[in-house]
Amino acid sequence: MKFSCLQENLSQGLNTVSHLAGINKSGLPILNNILISTEKGGLKLSSTNLEIAIETIIRAKIEEEGTFTVPSQIFNNYINLLPLGEVLNLEIKDNELIIEAKNQTAKIKGSSSEEFPIIPQIEKKEKIIIESKILKDALEKIIFTISPNETRMEISGVLFTLNYPKDKNLTIVGTDSYRLAEKSIVLKELSVKEIKNIIIPAKTLQELLKIIKNEDNVEIYLLENQILFIYQNTELVSRLISGIYPDYKQIIPQNFKTKTLLNKDDFLKTVKAASFFTKSGINDIFLKLIAKKNQVQISSLNNQVGENKAVLEGEISGEDNEIVFNYRYLLDGLINLGGEEVNIEVTNDNTAAVIRSVSDESYLYLIMPIKSK
Repeated sequence: MKFSCLQENLSQGLNTVSHLAGINKSGLPILNNILISTEKGGLKLSSTNLEIAIETIIRAKIEEEGTFTVPSQIFNNYINLLPLGEVLNLEIKDNELIIEAKNQTAKIKGSSSEEFPIIPQIEKKEKIIIESKILKDALEKIIFTISPNETRMEISGVLFTLNYPKDKNLTIVGTDSYRLAEKSIVLKELSVKEIKNIIIPAKTLQELLKIIKNEDNVEIYLLENQILFIYQNTELVSRLISGIYPDYKQIIPQNFKTKTLLNKDDFLKTVKAASFFTKSGINDIFLKLIAKKNQVQISSLNNQVGENKAVLEGEISGEDNEIVFNYRYLLDGLINLGGEEVNIEVTNDNTAAVIRSVSDESYLYLIMPIKSK
């Protein structure tokens, strides 16, 4: 195997695939390696942890075809340190990858590709196309709600719901059972001709976020238990989580006793200020909604630190109300809301509250209160 390529092309390709090889928990040494192979006049770089696999193709001049595996960490780190713009000549000899740059040469010991796992090839039938900018924004607004849950695997992933033939929207949902986020986005193309609910591991989507940028489209292909994402010259394939996602619609209140409209930035700063005085491990801030005065009183108390009280002016309809939130969960939601104003919809101190942006009805953030009694 012998080829040459630009440093920046090889570096970009390695940065795309190398971090997956760095999270090998199976104990198989070969999974710490990157598979190098020639394909279609270019160079394909592949990595897998048996649950997720990433392949990317870079431009290269191929003199001799072949396949080989090289330890990910040293290969990636070394190439990243070479000068930008240099043409690199690489060759496999005696189970070593020889890298020749303008003023330096390196040899990295590797191993045969025979032990490298076969990466599944998904038949490209049912296709979904989404603008990458829209998908990236949606995932960033959802994925922070997910926490690893060994006992409830179904909520360790993100729910994708396709509503065909009702519409061509994709609804994305994430929850850790303390808060929930839902985002609806419009698809560019949909050839899936039935309603589908699939659960994608959060780790898969975290890897996808590292790959996609705010340009071009993302193609998605579905099988019964696998999913394939294609972005430019990179493919990411992952298993899906089996099981049934909780019927989250049941916990979203349809009727509220109190609705409050606030300036988002003012509310965000006030919550941050109150957070300094919350109880460690509880992170509790107290909201008192006073309809007649159109005021929200925000307070926090820590006997070891002190206390904080603040009043925000807003527009409140309905009844007076009181509720206690974990400030971290509240901040997470506010930071991900667009626009200048937010609606806070509250029933009582035992029922989930809903926070929405006035300017974006496609995003909903639900947060469970801390029971004060």
